[in-house]
Amino acid sequence: MEDALAYLLDLRLRCRGNPEAIALVDRCLALLARAERADAAELPQLEAEIEAIRLELAERFGPPGEFVRH
Repeated sequence: MEDALAYLLDLRLRCRGNPEAIALVDRCLALLARAERADAAELPQLEAEIEAIRLELAERFGPPGEFVRH
C-alpha cells in the first residue's frame, strides 16, 4: 500500500492545474485509505467503486495498453 500511496501522491503533484485529474486521484486516495482499514463486509463495495473508476478511465481513454516491465 505504501507504494500505491507514494505513486498517487506523486501523480497528484503532476496533475496540478488539472482539477478533473486531481479529483480522480483524490478518489483513488480515498479508496486506498478506506481499503487499508476495511473489513470483509466493506470489500465488495470498494471493489465496485474501483470497477467504476476502471470503467470511467476506459471510457475516457480506451482500454489499457500492454506494458513491458524491465
